[in-house]
Amino acid sequence: MTPADPATPADPAIRPGGLDDLYDIARLAARLNVENATIRVWLSRKVPWLPPPDGRLNGGAVWRASTLEGIEERRTPGRPGRKPRGVIVHTPPHGTRLPQIAPLSE
Repeated sequence: MTPADPATPADPAIRPGGLDDLYDIARLAARLNVENATIRVWLSRKVPWLPPPDGRLNGGAVWRASTLEGIEERRTPGRPGRKPRGVIVHTPPHGTRLPQIAPLSE
């Protein structure tokens, strides 16, 4: 009996492009160096650079490795989500005295 070639799978049913080519949320999060919850938020917000999952496995989203090629370059820096509409106005807590800009006229 000859030893099996490590490059050739022992089972002919196992072929390249099998489950090793799949990314679940945890594996994608590790690849992008973010938390699992961040990937879920990006999915719910449908960020444009994150492709939709290729399918579901055991209830969770999965992508083929080929779908995620170049995702690091497509990823936009910063936080996804709505852009601010205008200037954010800070409102002091109730009862806080504000400094007067001009003297009161009587």
